[in-house]
Formats: sequence, structure tokens, C-alpha cells
Amino acid sequence: MSQEKVSPYPVFVMCGRDATRRKMMIALDPEGRYKSKALLPFLGKRLIEWQLSALAQSPYVGKIYLLGLTAEEFTPEQAVEFVPVDATADVSEKFSVGLDYLESQGESPEMVVISSCDAPGVRTAQVNQFLEAIAAQPGLDFALSLVPEDVMEAAFPGSGRVVGRFSDQQVIPGELYALSPRMIRMQRAVIAELNQRRLRINREKRRIGMAPMLNFIARKPKTWPLLAKYGLGLATLTEGERTLGAAFDCRIKAVIIPDAGFGMDMDLPGDYERLEAFIAQSQT
Repeated sequence: MSQEKVSPYPVFVMCGRDATRRKMMIALDPEGRYKSKALLPFLGKRLIEWQLSALAQSPYVGKIYLLGLTAEEFTPEQAVEFVPVDATADVSEKFSVGLDYLESQGESPEMVVISSCDAPGVRTAQVNQFLEAIAAQPGLDFALSLVPEDVMEAAFPGSGRVVGRFSDQQVIPGELYALSPRMIRMQRAVIAELNQRRLRINREKRRIGMAPMLNFIARKPKTWPLLAKYGLGLATLTEGERTLGAAFDCRIKAVIIPDAGFGMDMDLPGDYERLEAFIAQSQT
């Protein structure tokens, strides 16, 4: 796709912190020197700067907004704006505050891209791939990136990431997704609960697998045939998009990004060392 056809997207970089420190942060920062893992030193930079650099170099990225840090705490090389919001606020509140901030600045985006701050393997080429894919389908409400499990396992054996097992794709969540303003406004309660379940999965990973998400989805009777097929290993990813979209009244698109760095963040003890070795090797 020609970049002239794509209007730049605003990006929210989520760089707050959990109300309760995770085991990984206790291990990496036992003295509690860093407010957020975004600020951890990583190969000569702050952890967040790796992701900011990849985003800032994309012609499809407009303004970058940091949610959870202040200018007094962090001064990046990249041009960013700081959105005033409590670092430990629920993600749905952060989205709403961020959207209000955008609109107060005169912006009315079709989609807002959401980025984590702790995936230093994210590269500009894959950012472009994701944004080109969503630009090719106007009118989406929710777009998510997914990384094939075999790609992840080749680079990070036994990574502990939770896998969505469809008949045609076995995938893990990638590090970018996008929401329409309509989705942020109308589905705030859904986003809040999904995030709580996502956090639980991140804490416990393979021990509980996809169960919290599947239990949530099962509240919608329209999803029951899909869940039955999923349980039997017969559901396709496209069926998942279509059925969940109908159940939650939104248009959903999954974008496959076959790059391990796009799916590996820092959630578990040992992830820091794994990513340090991965990034160091990729630079040689």
C-alpha cells in the first residue's frame, strides 16, 4: 500500500504500572527505584525508548502519547505528548482520558493505536505492516496483531505465552492493537473487564491459559457455537473475527505479524534476559 493513502494514526503508549508490583519488577528492581518498567535500563537506553524509536520512524504514526508517565519522570529523544492520567488507573479509564485529550486538541481519529512499552523487539517494518493492514479496511472497531506460535517458539522456546489455538492458526497476542473512538466510548465496561482478565493471564500464563477470556466470551449466547468448535479444535480465526464481532457489535480484524520480537514483552521473570540476548543478537 502506498503510504500517501494512509493518514497517520495517533498512538497511545501505555507506560503506567500495576497497583501491586509484579514478581518480575521485584526481581529486577528490588529497591523500587523505577516507577514503571518502562524506565528500566535496557542495553544502554530506557526500556520504553526501543519501542518509541520503532514507532517514531513509521510514516503511518502521527503523534505519540504517553499514558502513565510525566515529563518530569522521563525525557525521550522522540517527540511525544504526556497525557495526564493516574499511572495505576484502569486501562479503560486511560483510554477515555486519552481520547478526551485527543479531542481537546482537535483530533478526531478513525482509530487509536495502542502500544505497550516493554517490547524492545518491535521494529518499524512490522509497525508499518500492522498499520497498513488496518488502513486497508476502513470502519474497523478493533484490530489486533497476532504472532504465530511457531515463530515465537523458534526464537523464545518455552516462552510461556498463552496461545489461541484455531484450526488454521496457532497464535499469541502481538504488541499493537487499535480501537475506534466508538469502541472506547461504548464498550468501556467490556474493555475494563477484558483487561483484568488479560492481567490475570499475564500473571499466571500457561497455568490458566485462555480460560478467563473464554469464560467472558461465553456470556454472549451468540458465541456458543464458536466456543464449541474452538473446544474441538475446529474453529478458524476468521470465524472468530466474525462471531465475536456480531456478539459485541463491532468490526474486528486480526493481523498476523510473523516476527517474534513483535510478540515478546517483559511479563515474567527471565524475560529481561531472553530479550536482552535476542536484541543483542539481532544487532550483530
